[in-house]
Amino acid sequence: MRDWHSESFWLSTLAEELSPRSELVGQNHADVVIVGAGYTGLWTAYYLLKNQPNLRVILCEAGISGIGASGRNGGWCMGMAEGVDTLLEDPKTREPGLRLTRALFETPNEIERVMDRHGIDGHFKKGGVLSLATLPSHEEELHARLSKYAEWGIEEEHYRWLPKSELNDRLRSPSATGALYSPHVAAVHPANLVRGLAEVVESRGANIFELSPVCEIEPGCVKTQHGQVHADWVVLATEGYTPSIPGRKRRLAPIHSMMVATEPLPESLWDDIGLSQRETFGGSERITTYGQRTADGRIAFGSRGLYYYGSKIREKFSDQDPLFEQVRLSLVSILPQLKDIKITHRWGGALGFSRNVQPAVGVDAQSRLAFAGGYMGEGVGASNLMGRILTDLLNERETPLTSLPWVAPDFPNWELEPFRWLGVTGVRTFLEVADRREASGKKANRLFEFLTNKFYS
Repeated sequence: MRDWHSESFWLSTLAEELSPRSELVGQNHADVVIVGAGYTGLWTAYYLLKNQPNLRVILCEAGISGIGASGRNGGWCMGMAEGVDTLLEDPKTREPGLRLTRALFETPNEIERVMDRHGIDGHFKKGGVLSLATLPSHEEELHARLSKYAEWGIEEEHYRWLPKSELNDRLRSPSATGALYSPHVAAVHPANLVRGLAEVVESRGANIFELSPVCEIEPGCVKTQHGQVHADWVVLATEGYTPSIPGRKRRLAPIHSMMVATEPLPESLWDDIGLSQRETFGGSERITTYGQRTADGRIAFGSRGLYYYGSKIREKFSDQDPLFEQVRLSLVSILPQLKDIKITHRWGGALGFSRNVQPAVGVDAQSRLAFAGGYMGEGVGASNLMGRILTDLLNERETPLTSLPWVAPDFPNWELEPFRWLGVTGVRTFLEVADRREASGKKANRLFEFLTNKFYS
């Protein structure tokens, strides 16, 4: 039997046995069938049933609820998301971009309200996020970003610069000269959140079928190996696992992110590090890094990983995988106090990356198919907003949410292989080289910057 607990630090701490729910068998009927019982699928089911308690909702999950990105991520419940700055940069899309920004700012608060209402112990702590400057170029870029936010109409209460003296009150990193701080991020235990949300959704009348990978989707029908669901609407909530659905190989690219967790740290070391409010933190390099102080006194830290040829998805990794050592070294570069601390957990998982670096949500009345995703690793918070948007779209309501710029006809397709692998791998290589050049005191190659921007335009 598969040892579900072993597949991430978060899953390993769950007290429940993680016994799979029943498999889908035979002919079933619903108003809405949702493919995927992670954050996106569960939030959609939650708000659909909140709006219409008698609605028949079925969720089909290939593994168990939370075994995907929802149980493997960094535990950042973010009131922000990838691609929003692009909307704010363009005067034509700035106003909807600001509406999206403010909706995202409020999203962690909405998640906390749901958790409190239903008694979900997700270790929620809204300590904000520290984007650290460890090089002069980082400080320049963060100050430039702060100036742009002011120009776009985002007030100082949402983003402000912390000089070294103020940063030390929150996080004492010898290499950091300052940080951009925003209060709109909470640290959470992602597996507790997703498993608790699944129980709430079930208590409201939804049926969750596990070990039921979908092998075919037709208008109004989802098929698994041993069963079918006929429904008015099919919702695709598979995020990085989308390429595993037949006919959807090119909708999202699964980029893998790698994480480590330390042993519990002694109080004396926490006195030296800080993070008393469980602030989340990360560097300003092009290769994304992210960390948090867990509720049991560890640091969980990760970095963006690899794309595997043909959109292959990996869930298990050897502890000896060299990427884990790279992640550990990134953590130690920020907090050298941890150089001799033991790493007790190593894991990875796939996140959904869209071709235009924008999340998207939409419905197709002709095919009766709805979708949401493309969070680029920032879906713990954004999936909640997507679930609310999808609920309004499926109920054919025009609301402030349905006018947000994430609503789109579909994701643009990725290129065929080998061009998809060449492009994604090439961009990552460019980013790594640029980071290394800056760390050695050189300027990033402008050709690399141009090619990266060109690839995602």
